[in-house]
Amino acid sequence: MKNLRLEGKLVALLIFAFAVDAIATATYDYKPGEFLVIEGGKSPDKKFSIVSGENKAGGFRVCLMDAQTKKVIGPLEEVATELDSAPDAYRAHWSPDSKHVGITSRADRHWAVNAIYRIENRRAYRVETPVLLCHAVPDFCRLTKELGGALTEEEIYADYGAAKPWKARQNSSYSEIVKWISPTRVVVKEESQFQLKTRDPSSTLGQYGEVEKLEHESDAPGDLYHVWFEAEGECELLPGDKSRVVSTRPVKEQKKEE
Repeated sequence: MKNLRLEGKLVALLIFAFAVDAIATATYDYKPGEFLVIEGGKSPDKKFSIVSGENKAGGFRVCLMDAQTKKVIGPLEEVATELDSAPDAYRAHWSPDSKHVGITSRADRHWAVNAIYRIENRRAYRVETPVLLCHAVPDFCRLTKELGGALTEEEIYADYGAAKPWKARQNSSYSEIVKWISPTRVVVKEESQFQLKTRDPSSTLGQYGEVEKLEHESDAPGDLYHVWFEAEGECELLPGDKSRVVSTRPVKEQKKEE
C-alpha cells in the first residue's frame, strides 16, 4: 500500500500544470523564421506577444514580439528551452497592466522554471523569481543545509564519473504564477520533491508536505526519506526588479471519492 501511495504521489508531482506530458518531450517542426504565440502569450493591452520559434539560422528561442507588427523584439534568454519546442509547452501569465509577464517552461522532465520579466520601453528586464520553500518551511531548509545542501542530479553527476556523495538531494521542482492579484502582486504555486538520508524531516514540514520512509535495504546504510513539498504564496514585485514572499499557505489536496 505504501509503495502505491509513493508512486501515486510522485506521478502527481510530475504532471505539469499545463497540457504537456511530464514524461514525453513536446516538439514542433518550425519553418525557418517562424514564430508562434505560446499559451497565454498575448498581453492584455494587445501590444506584445510571447512567442516561440526558430530564427533563420535554425536556432530555437522564446522571444518578446510586437503583436501589431509581428516583428521579434528580442529573445528571453532566461526562459528554459532545453527540453521542449512546441508553443503549448510554454505558458505565459501577464499582469493586468501588461507591464510584467511570467513564463513557465521545463528545463528537463522533472524541472519547471518560472521566469518573470518587466516590460518597459519595448524591452524585457528579468525580475527576481520569488521562492516559497524557505519562507514556508525554514526548518526544512536549515536541515538540508546541515546535510550539505540539497544537490540536484546535475550536481551529483557533474564530473561524469563516480557520483558525488549526498545526504540531501532535490529530484524535481515546479514553479508557476497562478494568478495576478494586482499589477505587482501575484500568487505563485511551488512544488518540489526531495530525498534525505539518515535524518527524518517530518517535523520540519508542518502542513506543507509529506514524508515517506522507505523500507531499509540491507546493502544501503542509513534510512532514506522521500519528501514532497507543495505551497501557494502571495508575492510582491519590488522596485529594482526584486521580489518578496508576503505569505504562504499549504495546498490541500481534494479528496477523491473511493
